Amino acid sequence: MIIELTKQIKLVRPEAKSMFPYSNSLFIDDAEKAIIDAGAGGRAYAQIPMEDIKLLLLTHSHFDHINGVSFFKHAKIMAGQEELAILLDEAEYIKSVGYPRWPELMGTPFQSRWEKVNLPQDIPAHLGFQPINIDSVFVDGSIFATGATSFIAVHTPGHSPGHYAFFFPRERILFSGDLDLSMRGPWYGGESCDLDDLINSIRRLISLKPQLLVTSHRRVIDSGIDELFAQYLQIAFAREAKILKYIAEPRTIDEIAGQQIINEWERNEYTLFSYKMMIIKHLERLMRMGRAGKTADGRYVDISSA
Repeated sequence: MIIELTKQIKLVRPEAKSMFPYSNSLFIDDAEKAIIDAGAGGRAYAQIPMEDIKLLLLTHSHFDHINGVSFFKHAKIMAGQEELAILLDEAEYIKSVGYPRWPELMGTPFQSRWEKVNLPQDIPAHLGFQPINIDSVFVDGSIFATGATSFIAVHTPGHSPGHYAFFFPRERILFSGDLDLSMRGPWYGGESCDLDDLINSIRRLISLKPQLLVTSHRRVIDSGIDELFAQYLQIAFAREAKILKYIAEPRTIDEIAGQQIINEWERNEYTLFSYKMMIIKHLERLMRMGRAGKTADGRYVDISSA
């Protein structure tokens, strides 16, 4: 589905729901045709001139944003410099996800089962690591001019180290990627995620004062954007408050995870792993703040009132 935001700026939505393994893309239909992200699926991209796309920008390296790179055979592919190694090197990818922690958190050796997952037919890739030939990188403040349209790369780490949003200042349109105002709240379930960075990134997006917000997984939002971002951020703070309350007595990760503090996506071993990783991100932040500590036997406890 194509939704025209302006004459040049168009939202490409998947034919199915814009949920994993799909994501929305932004198509800039200008003198130089460009697209942001490549996860909307082949059926959606059949509605735009794929052969004419000269520039493909990736908000970050997660599968639902890069799985359709092969559709854009004539495009220069660019990604944020902070995520280049993750896109090129399988060892860096594995480290960024956090799989070395799998035995500790899940109690079993890690074994990838991605190849057994059946994906929709219009997703031309497999789950897990897939190397991408990145032609160039962008950085915070990089400006892209495609003709009548220009926009700016905005580094918004936290969800991933090289996550970027894109802001169109003349139109006041913001493509915020996976800072997506999901009703479940922010996701930071990988080793390379950072909760403090994510909080600062959301505040930075609020400061841009967009009039139209496009995210990777929701419909276009044209009102109450500041309040929605604030509510989205508050979900993370509420999770943290619940964790701190629960560790009034020393608790293990498994005990904390058993409290269902974070609303999960479809429950499987991978979402349980990322759920535990998100709890760790809160505990790491609480320890940096001097509010939590770790006992000799590896349990976590509130020390803020000690």
